[in-house]
Amino acid sequence: MGSWVDEKNDIALIVTQEYIVIKTELYYYNEIVKEDEIINLTCIDDFNVKYVSIKGIDSTNIYLDEGYKITKLFKAQVNSTSKLPKSIMGKWYASKNEIKIIEDEVLFLDDSYKLDYAISINNTKHYFVLYKGGEYYFSFNYFNEDGHFLRTSFSKDIPFKKESFFQKYFTGFISIIIISLFFTGYYLFKWKIALTKKKEVAKRMFIEMQLKSIRSQMNPHFLFNALGAIQNLINKGDSANANHYLTEFSQLMRLTLDKSEKGLVPLFDEIESIKKYLELEKLRFTFHYLIKVAPEIDIHLTEVPAMLIQPFVENAIIHGLNEKKGEKNLDIEFKIKEDNLLCLITDNGIGIKTTETKKDTGFNREKYGLKLAKNRIDLINESYKTNAKVEITDISDGKGRTGTTVEVLMPLRY
Repeated sequence: MGSWVDEKNDIALIVTQEYIVIKTELYYYNEIVKEDEIINLTCIDDFNVKYVSIKGIDSTNIYLDEGYKITKLFKAQVNSTSKLPKSIMGKWYASKNEIKIIEDEVLFLDDSYKLDYAISINNTKHYFVLYKGGEYYFSFNYFNEDGHFLRTSFSKDIPFKKESFFQKYFTGFISIIIISLFFTGYYLFKWKIALTKKKEVAKRMFIEMQLKSIRSQMNPHFLFNALGAIQNLINKGDSANANHYLTEFSQLMRLTLDKSEKGLVPLFDEIESIKKYLELEKLRFTFHYLIKVAPEIDIHLTEVPAMLIQPFVENAIIHGLNEKKGEKNLDIEFKIKEDNLLCLITDNGIGIKTTETKKDTGFNREKYGLKLAKNRIDLINESYKTNAKVEITDISDGKGRTGTTVEVLMPLRY
């Protein structure tokens, strides 16, 4: 019993009690006859009968006589093992078929083949016999220029190639790639969001600076007009009223300067500023005004852009009512329209069309404060993503009715 190799150090003979392997073919014993140092064997497999003689079976060197050739064999200096070497474990592929080798078992086409006998030469050549359902199967590996291969008798001697490094770790690679792509995409997404937010913050700050710049430009324009009204009293020698309205003016200036740093203010504060401004303007011009607020509007909680309404009120007085003959009325109304805050500024002045005909004499309705207010609306929409807008309509009908309506539509929430 044992294993023998040929001159190329390849396994040429394996002898066990159950079977004999000659080169790459496994046979079962049918008849054994021993004559002196010669053992004559009649071996069979599924299809063939083989007659061989072995001389010197118990010695180091023996002779294998296959009837047509006598080969000198040498005792293999190896021991059988109950486990297969790690170098051949794993998966082997042939076309769409796959063999998987584990320590003491080989899996093929949903069948399991148990290890019965295994030897290795130089840790590179491995020969093993597998057992399944009362049958034995011989297997061995070999190398050539095309790679590392495996042959097994249960797979009709189809050569199976050892899985490549990529095949072996394909699932791991795919998993790593998917995970890497996921985290890369996740962090790119977060980076893009952070970058977008950073750009939005920078844009918002830039818009806020523009809004502050516009408000700072409106303040001196507004205060200059208010001082003009008090100057008119002083020129008339009405010092008592001049002192009274100087006090009113100082309060208005305080409110105006305080609001110049704020983007949004309560509607109550905006109305108070408009009232004080109107009282000052009444020193120069004679007119009546009325401010109405819809009952469903909470003037203390509802916020509006600071100093947004005042330029339109000023425009109505200076370029509308001032040129009007007879009774002069100004109505300011705040109400809700489709979940927005609508401010209506209506005067019975000379109207836009009449004003347009007086451009050459300096009566241009599109004045400085009005232009700044419209620019503010555009910036507010850009900053708060809102749909604020202003519409100016000439309500003159050519039948004696004259005037202008300004609609300022603002969001209820920012």
